Amino acid sequence: MSWYAIFVESGYEYEFCQFINKAKTYLLGDTQFNLLVPRRKVYERKHGIWKEVILKMFPGYVLIQTDSIYQFSYGGREGPHFIRFLKNGYDFLEIQPDEIELILLLADRDGLIDISHANLIQDRLVITDGPLVGREHIIKKIDKRKGRVKVEFTINESIRMIDLGINIHT
Repeated sequence: MSWYAIFVESGYEYEFCQFINKAKTYLLGDTQFNLLVPRRKVYERKHGIWKEVILKMFPGYVLIQTDSIYQFSYGGREGPHFIRFLKNGYDFLEIQPDEIELILLLADRDGLIDISHANLIQDRLVITDGPLVGREHIIKKIDKRKGRVKVEFTINESIRMIDLGINIHT
């Protein structure tokens, strides 16, 4: 099954998914699909207090895995806050397997990338726990003060640097 992206109003990604999942028999018949809204858990400071918050990786986008994108497109347009399918001219723009692979490796089955734990040993970051274990090579930048690392994600040939949460023990 291939992956595609749907552009919806930002902030309504889950409402769109819930509607499609509830109305799938009515709208989509026997079309098989999986919907994913990738999210990440990071640290944020508000009023001097650090908290863990969950943010969307790609606000306004819902990823769909299906073999029947044309069938899905007819019923999927009926979802609330739907804007459009990402296309390459007249054809649906397929997310390449190597582009989606990193998201699927890091995220749990609900699409959440949790906070990783690491040690700083002689100016070298060693991940000890979490989704980034063994993947230190994908980290492009470390911000110890904010408890975040920047990781490069490519979606539809567009490169995005996204912050992921990390707890660094020194």
